[in-house]
Amino acid sequence: MEPQSQDIDSTTNEWNKSSCNDHSIRHDPNETPTVNSTNPNYHPAPMTNNYSWEKNNSTIETNVDKAKGEFKKGQQHAEDIITKSKRHILQHFTNLIYWQNPIESGIVFGILLSVIITFMFLSSLAAISFWLLAFLVIVGLYKLYNYVMVTFVGRIQDDIFDSSFSSDMHISDKQAQALANYIRTNGTSVLRQARSLFLWNNLTNSIIFGLMLFVFFYIGLSMNALTFALVGLIILFTIPKIYQVYQVPIDRTAKQVLNQINQLLAKVTTKLPTKPKKP
Repeated sequence: MEPQSQDIDSTTNEWNKSSCNDHSIRHDPNETPTVNSTNPNYHPAPMTNNYSWEKNNSTIETNVDKAKGEFKKGQQHAEDIITKSKRHILQHFTNLIYWQNPIESGIVFGILLSVIITFMFLSSLAAISFWLLAFLVIVGLYKLYNYVMVTFVGRIQDDIFDSSFSSDMHISDKQAQALANYIRTNGTSVLRQARSLFLWNNLTNSIIFGLMLFVFFYIGLSMNALTFALVGLIILFTIPKIYQVYQVPIDRTAKQVLNQINQLLAKVTTKLPTKPKKP
C-alpha cells in the first residue's frame, strides 16, 4: 500500500504546484485594474444607472410642463373673468345712461347727485359719516318695517338687503388673482406710458399731454373738481338720452353746420395770398 499512497501524494503535490503556477500566471500584481482585470484585489466601482437618470429627468420635465400648462390655464381663466366683468359692467352702464330702466337710472342719478352736493357743502369726514349713518338708519327702518309686518300682520316678505348682501360674502382666490393680474398689467402699462410722456421719448405725445394739462389747469381755475364732476354727471345722464330720442334732427342740423363751416374755410383759403411760383 505504501507505493500507491506515495503516488497519490505525488500527484496531489503536482496538482497544487500547477494550480499555483497557473494562478500566478492569471493575474499580475503590477497590472492596472480594468473591467476585465484578473487581479483579485480589483473591486469595480458601482456604475451609474443611466436609465434611472433619464427616467427621473423625463419625469421632472413632464411636471414642469404640467405646471406651465396649469399656470397658463389660470392666467387665461383670470383674463376671461376680467373680460366678462368688463362686458357686464359696460352693458349695465349703458342701460343706466340710456334710461332703459327709468326707476333704476333715476335712483342711481339721484344718489350720485346727492353725494356730490353733500361733498360740496360738507367736509370729507362729515360727508362720509353722513352717508354711512343714512344707510344705517335706512336699513334699520326697513328691518323694523319687516318685523311689524311679520308680527302684527302675519305677512312674510323677502328682505332685499339680505338677498343683496348674502351672509357668505367673500373674495375668492380666483377673483383676487384676477384683480391682481388686472392691476399688474394695466399698472405696468400706465407706468411705462407716464415714463414715455414725462421723459419726452415721443415729442408729439408729450406736447399733446402738456396741452391737456394746461386745459385742465385753466378749467380748475374756474371750477373745482366737485363742480366739474357735477356738470359731468348731468351731461352723462342727459346728453346720450337726448341724442337717442332726437337723433335724426340733431344729425341733420350737425351736417348743415359742418357744411357751412367747410364752405367758410374754403372761401377763406381762396382769399389767402399765395406764394409766387419760382421761374
